[in-house]
Amino acid sequence: MYRQTSDALLLLHDGVITGCNPAALALFDGGQPDRLLGLGLVDLSPLQQAEGVLSARALADLLADAERDGNRQFEWCCVGCGGRQFWAEVLLTAIGPRRLCAAIRDISVRKQDQLVLYLALLADIADRRRSEEHTRHLAEHDFLTDLPNRVLLLDRLSLALAAARRKRGRLAILFLDLDRFKNINDALGHHVGDQLLREVAARLVRCVRSVDTVSRQGGDEFVIMLAEIGAIDQVAHVAETVLNAIGQEFVLEPHRLHVSTSIGISIYPDDGADIDTLIRNADLAMYHAKESGRNGFQFFSPAMNAQIVERVAFENDLRRALREQQFVLEYEAQVDIASARPMAAEALLRWRHPSLGLLRPERFIAVAEESGLMVPIGQWVLEQACREARRWQQAGHPLTVAVNLSPTQFLQRNLADRVAAALAASGLAPELLELELTEAVIMKHVATAPATLRALRALGVRLAIDDFGTGYTRVGHLREYPFDKLKIDRTFIRDIGGDGAAPPTAVVAMIAMARSLGLKVLAEGVETEAQLRFLTQHGCDQFQGHYVAQNGMLDGLDGLLDGA
Repeated sequence: MYRQTSDALLLLHDGVITGCNPAALALFDGGQPDRLLGLGLVDLSPLQQAEGVLSARALADLLADAERDGNRQFEWCCVGCGGRQFWAEVLLTAIGPRRLCAAIRDISVRKQDQLVLYLALLADIADRRRSEEHTRHLAEHDFLTDLPNRVLLLDRLSLALAAARRKRGRLAILFLDLDRFKNINDALGHHVGDQLLREVAARLVRCVRSVDTVSRQGGDEFVIMLAEIGAIDQVAHVAETVLNAIGQEFVLEPHRLHVSTSIGISIYPDDGADIDTLIRNADLAMYHAKESGRNGFQFFSPAMNAQIVERVAFENDLRRALREQQFVLEYEAQVDIASARPMAAEALLRWRHPSLGLLRPERFIAVAEESGLMVPIGQWVLEQACREARRWQQAGHPLTVAVNLSPTQFLQRNLADRVAAALAASGLAPELLELELTEAVIMKHVATAPATLRALRALGVRLAIDDFGTGYTRVGHLREYPFDKLKIDRTFIRDIGGDGAAPPTAVVAMIAMARSLGLKVLAEGVETEAQLRFLTQHGCDQFQGHYVAQNGMLDGLDGLLDGA
């Protein structure tokens, strides 16, 4: 019944979408369920409703009313994943503690009929015309940036394409996507993200001619149509101009943001003879620009298309790997230097690919992050590692298990709840779980990191800062964070004891700094006796690396840490 009903149904837990039926995917242009899962109703709403009230504030009250009274019915302006706005009748029904079912029905036709009736009652024809023009403007322009929306872009593209065919000329389409825009929304809030999008729109308009069109497609995606172009160099010049304009600092008080964009370009008639093909190929080229390092532009080519197809296949393999449990964990012991005994083990993710063999994270983590799969993969790692650590404890080896948190995981608003659930399901004591975050993640999210880390600390788990020394974290910032351990990156360890190597003063300084902050110090990537001897002399507490297994320091744990 849930899947077959014609009404769009969304299941909400704490206001976050946890389930949806096919009608909901169709209504919100979701395509795949992953596009909706994890969003809130506010993410499917404009910034303001028709009455001028903020959508976020009104939704918070409506959700609370529904939980208190059992249900709440109202009319609401919604925005689909592709940027389409429509009116809906929403019925919120409480189905459990902090759980709601939202039944949503499109009433745009009825609202439009009401608007037409209202306009028909106007006596003054001048007022009526102004209202009609305003209504048409709203229908053809983006509500946030006031740029032409997809409807008006397609209309102008049709005219420009017809003119290019008649004159045997060319036109270009530039497909833009801001790099890592989601991180800004998650860290600073949607109101800052909206300010940024408005400023980006204004800069883009200043980069083109009056005969060209800048359109917002939804989210952080923009399309530029360059009509009547000459040489391809002209298109490349516009793309460079756009990159430079977006690369300038954005001052959105109190924030100063540095943003980049990736641009894909398709040319008529070289890359397609119709609108859909040209836009699709520009979109593919944009993804290729992101794959090539972001903050750049790429022209479409058949070879690029083949590469994107291969990337999509790899992403599908990742989804299958998650469903079929093709992931495994290996464990690397962390040894106490004073006692030479293993105290903990770091969980290392591996993928047993059916045809490519055992893959290390560097082969697939970037694709997982880009495709939104890192959160479920990371949750699997967390749950599996907790179960393994509980098994070690029951076998008489109460080792701490260390789990890396990805940047996307760290940005989850309910991260502490997910960690608590993994601990409860496994029965593992919180003090036997250590969560590792890279220095780069902490630096990117200095505004939200302290609160998240405090919430994790309240659970009783241990916290470690990983890859230290690679991101130039200020010591003053470290004092604000409740870390237990500092892990020195292996790049600083590998030169210790090397022939002719300069004394590794950076390692000595990091150990001393950690001591001053009351943190344990662990060195990664220890491979030689000379490295271990140096670390011992300068007061390092723990180490991990190939030296452990090569010198029989696993203390009978070989079979226990073989992997799961």
